[in-house]
Amino acid sequence: MPGIVESSSTTIKGKTIPVSNFDTIDLAQLESGQSTAVEKLLAAAGNPGWFYLDLQNSSVGKAVLADVPRTYQVADEYFMQPKESKEKDVRKDQQPSQDRGYKTSACDETFEMSRDEMASGAIKWPGPMQNDTDMLKRFSNGCHEACQTITARLSDALQLEHKQRLEQHHRDGQPSDSGLKLIYEPTLAKLSDVGDNLHTDSGSMTFLFYDKWGLSAYAPSQGFAFPAPVDGCALINIGDSLQRLSGDKLLSPKHRVSQPVDGAEKRYYLSYFLRPEHATKEAWSHA
Repeated sequence: MPGIVESSSTTIKGKTIPVSNFDTIDLAQLESGQSTAVEKLLAAAGNPGWFYLDLQNSSVGKAVLADVPRTYQVADEYFMQPKESKEKDVRKDQQPSQDRGYKTSACDETFEMSRDEMASGAIKWPGPMQNDTDMLKRFSNGCHEACQTITARLSDALQLEHKQRLEQHHRDGQPSDSGLKLIYEPTLAKLSDVGDNLHTDSGSMTFLFYDKWGLSAYAPSQGFAFPAPVDGCALINIGDSLQRLSGDKLLSPKHRVSQPVDGAEKRYYLSYFLRPEHATKEAWSHA
C-alpha cells in the first residue's frame, strides 16, 4: 500500500488549505530493525516518497531535536547580517552543481556546510557561527546518521546485497556533496507574487525541519498539499539519486516552496542533504 492516507484540510486566515497526511515512522524502530516499521518505510518511500521521521524515541534523534532551536537562531543571526557580510561567504572555488557557502536567488538565501569539509576542518565558518561550530557539526552528524539508518533499512526491505546496497553509495570517508544547508525564504505580502519553483531534489534524501507552513508537496494520490510542521519530527523525502539507485522502486517527489496565504514574515528551513559519493556520480557520467 502507498504510504499516505486521504488528504485533510485546515483553515489559515479564513482560507481552507489542503494538508498532506504523510505516514510517521519511528527512527528508534528503524534502528532496531522492527519489521512493521521497515515495511511502512518501504511503502512510504515508494509512494509518495514522503514521510515524517519521529525522532523522540531514539538517542540520535533526541540529540538532533535538542539542537534544532539553536540552529534556527544561528540561521537568523547569519541571514540578518548586512548583504556585504554574507557575500564574503560566496564560494567561487566550487563546481556549478555544488551549493557550498552562501548563495542567493530571487526567492531565497542559503548557506551550506559541506560534511566533508566539516570533518576535515577545511570549512571556513562565518563570524555568526564561530561560537556554534561544535553544535552545527553535531547536528549535521546526527541528521547524517539518521539518513544512514534509513538507507540501510531500505536496502534490507528491497533485498539488496553487497555493492547494490544503498549505503554502499554513501560510505563514511568517501568524498560526496552531502551537507547541512540553512535556508532563508521569507513569505511575501501577496501569495500571487510567489514564483513557481517546482522541482525534485537531485540528491539521495532530504532531511527537513521547518516551523512555518510553506512546503507544497505532491503525492500521486492527492495532488499538491501542505505538510504540517510536526513537533518532534523531521520531514523526509526521497531524491532523484536514491530513486535511480533503487531501480525506480523509490519515488523522488515533486515539490515547491510556496505559502498558503498572503502575509510577509521571516521563514527558515533547516535541511540536511544526503548525496551520493562522487565515485557513484562519476560512474553514472560514464554509463
